[in-house]
Amino acid sequence: MKKQLIALLPFVILSSAYSVNALADRTYSYPATYPFVPMQLDLKKNDEPLKPTIYGDVRRVTEDKKFIKNFKDIISLRLMKAKTTEKPWTSSYWPMNKGMIADPYENSGLPYYADLGWVDWENNHKQFLDRLEEELPYVDDMTEEELEKLAPSEKYDLLLGDKTFELTRKLWEYSYKWGSEKENAFTEDIRKAIAGSNTLDLANEYLSKRFYTSVDDAFANSWTIKNTISAKRALELVSQGEYSNAKYAFPEALEYATQEAENYVLADKNSRMAAWEGICNGWATAAGLVPRPRKSFSIELPNGKKLKFYPADIKALAALYYVNSLIQDPARIGNDGLPYTQGTVSAGMRCNLKNVGRDIWGRRYDSKEDPFNSNTHRVRDARCVGVHPATWHLGLVNLIGKQGRSFVVERKVGAAVDNHPMWGYEMEFFHPNTGRSKDNIYENVVRINKKDQFFQFRHPKAEYIVGVKMVAKYMDYARPDREDTNSEDDDDVVNKKMYYDLELDKDYNIVGGQWRAYKKGYEAQQSSRDNRPNHNQPDFFWTITKDYKKTGWFGDVQMQEPWTDKTVAPPASWLKTARSYHGFVYNMTKANNNPATCHVVNLKTDKTEKWLCDQKYEKPQPFINVLNALIELSQED
Repeated sequence: MKKQLIALLPFVILSSAYSVNALADRTYSYPATYPFVPMQLDLKKNDEPLKPTIYGDVRRVTEDKKFIKNFKDIISLRLMKAKTTEKPWTSSYWPMNKGMIADPYENSGLPYYADLGWVDWENNHKQFLDRLEEELPYVDDMTEEELEKLAPSEKYDLLLGDKTFELTRKLWEYSYKWGSEKENAFTEDIRKAIAGSNTLDLANEYLSKRFYTSVDDAFANSWTIKNTISAKRALELVSQGEYSNAKYAFPEALEYATQEAENYVLADKNSRMAAWEGICNGWATAAGLVPRPRKSFSIELPNGKKLKFYPADIKALAALYYVNSLIQDPARIGNDGLPYTQGTVSAGMRCNLKNVGRDIWGRRYDSKEDPFNSNTHRVRDARCVGVHPATWHLGLVNLIGKQGRSFVVERKVGAAVDNHPMWGYEMEFFHPNTGRSKDNIYENVVRINKKDQFFQFRHPKAEYIVGVKMVAKYMDYARPDREDTNSEDDDDVVNKKMYYDLELDKDYNIVGGQWRAYKKGYEAQQSSRDNRPNHNQPDFFWTITKDYKKTGWFGDVQMQEPWTDKTVAPPASWLKTARSYHGFVYNMTKANNNPATCHVVNLKTDKTEKWLCDQKYEKPQPFINVLNALIELSQED
């Protein structure tokens, strides 16, 4: 990572209120990235559409070419605080160590989110296998009170008349693979992938689609082919004059590659499961898009017994559908910076470092290269300082304030992922040099001068700065319960306070900003009673494109036998269609032009390397017709 040396003095002249003795004559080495280098404001002509920029990121996530970006406009439009049009609903993140929604959630004697997932998941899995053998085969003998306590997925299976409990079993199978071997459990033969046993077949397929002019061209330029050993070796043999083209060289190259690939094994498998792992992205997405399940209801089974669904059960099924739907894939972005397919759009990036450095202001920053993304342009983009504050500020104002839409925030800077649906925000302003707030908003806006502690890092277009105290309001996790009703009053809301400043150009357009661990000053200058820095800035945030329903994935599947009387179970024929949802497989393969990246160890060098590989994930979902019907039944009359 390219570094730049930043000498604090004389480039920073501190105000007389600050002690400079501890800082004088010290030189600090920081990476040449935000927050020590201004972030690019907008996309340039030849920039790739996904390159992070302040305005480019905001335009992409809001899908709005005319998004609000002027500080004065925000004030005049009274967007200093706002809430979403519909309040998202609180729910569980349905931990992986409990089988996600395959958990009969009141059976645990421990706190529901106790951080024992790396220990308990195997025991939880064993309990399910015992349950599958000793209890569920006798489901017809259960009382209605016992049926009420089934897991959400078990109720769904039983409603469809599936006494093999297919969806429930698949959820536990997935959880077991995830816990026992992590992503390696889903990987095809890694040695074949590294050798590139199918590279010639892929090249011929690409040629048939006129992506490349020859096999040699595909071997040299296809990102899914060129990094295989066989492709590299074939081109070497051609360059050495052994063969006239890569097609003829391939058999010998593959024999060599197959032998070389024997030196690679998957990196150490991880038999632990983090307690935070679950389907929070499914819940956080569904909570902002799916109508709140408000009441319980019962449906009569063929044996005459009533099966009761609680609001928490419907929330669980919605979270599962939205986490395993293809809507979680990134939307494709056009040259205009706007999505032209449906999916997720995001700003900011995940911090993958466990031990993040701090600068002299107490702020976390990218003190090391990202371990998983060092081969892309994104290595130059900040991950561990949080999403850029100007992007965050404009995202709140435009998504919630202007559009009234919820979005998903990954609330922590760090390796763990902790998604929550946003509900609202409130902002106050303060003088960026003193940390004090003045009633007149514009008296908190000051011209940039050398009293500014971040003077040398400001955007070249910036002329003014203003401090911001932002309170982000998002929905917290809640233990699932068997309550008959659910309303907005039942939600758990978190108010998260954070500090940053915004940089304004001569016309008061927002052009940059800096996160602040403290409202003013350096970490070493904080008093003992004020020595806890604020690191509440989010890693990243994202939302689903506005027209996501155009995919057709969320509407009822037609040509089904109608379910006319919803006081009784749906037609038996529905189970056949439902099985295709339960068996959905997500292919991350070269053949799909969507391969995964696998971490392997080279036994010759003992070094960890990254290679493209094929992975196949089972992503079981509830049948959308059933889910939509249950959501409708859970609404108020």
